[in-house]
Amino acid sequence: MKIKETIFQKVAVLSLRGKLMGPPATTKLYDDIVNLIENGVTRIVLDFKHLNWINSLGMGSIVKSYSVVQKANGHIHLVGLGEKVRSVFVMSQLTKVFTIHDSVEDAVEELNKL
Repeated sequence: MKIKETIFQKVAVLSLRGKLMGPPATTKLYDDIVNLIENGVTRIVLDFKHLNWINSLGMGSIVKSYSVVQKANGHIHLVGLGEKVRSVFVMSQLTKVFTIHDSVEDAVEELNKL
């Protein structure tokens, strides 16, 4: 899996490409988010537009990342959940936990208002 980081004002957008199915991808995602927090960035958008699949290990890393961001008084919003990825979030009922947007622009706009 590849992660591309882009900063829009106070918001980091992490665009994920490939599959999030365990180490090293899950470790890299978590480490990238911890690095953002350490650098004062606590508003994060995870863009799943090019994420092909996520399994329970991938979901675990998302939840772990969410937890560390919450402890830093930050926010994680999600974007671009394709049908397969969305089904995993629906089955795990995490659609009730995360704010999900239709576009990166919508997510960034909302997070910049916080």
